[in-house]
Formats: sequence, structure tokens, C-alpha cells
Amino acid sequence: MAAPISKAFIAALAETFAELGRGTLRTFRDDEPADYARTVADYMPKGATPVEIYSDDRLEAICSQLAARIEKAARNGVETVH
Repeated sequence: MAAPISKAFIAALAETFAELGRGTLRTFRDDEPADYARTVADYMPKGATPVEIYSDDRLEAICSQLAARIEKAARNGVETVH
């Protein structure tokens, strides 16, 4: 079970967003789609699904990126993909 998020953490996160803006989130989304999806999911209501969060095109892009990472890992003999 995750620890409750403190108001101080939320304030620090808001300050960081105000400073660095949407570009940082876009970079995170584009460079690490699985981690981005996991992070977003952590903040969604428990009943929310990826289909409710992303468009079909974005879900396809995430799946393609993940498939490419898995294929690359398999070619390189990696057993765990993070």
C-alpha cells in the first residue's frame, strides 16, 4: 500500500510543474510511456482504465513503443524490461 501523499509533496510537485511546465510532462510521456502511464494511473480513481485516459492513437503508440522495447530486449538477451 502506498503511503499517503503529503500536502508538502503536492505543493512541491505543483511548484516544479509551474517552473518546468508541460514540456517536461510531454518528454516523460514520449520517452518513458510505460512509466508515464503508471504514474498517471496512480493518480486516477481506482475504477479508471487506460482507455479512459488515452485516445486510441496514443494507446497504439504506447503499445508500439513497448513492443519495440521488448523486441530489443529479446534480441539482446534481456529477460526483464523496465
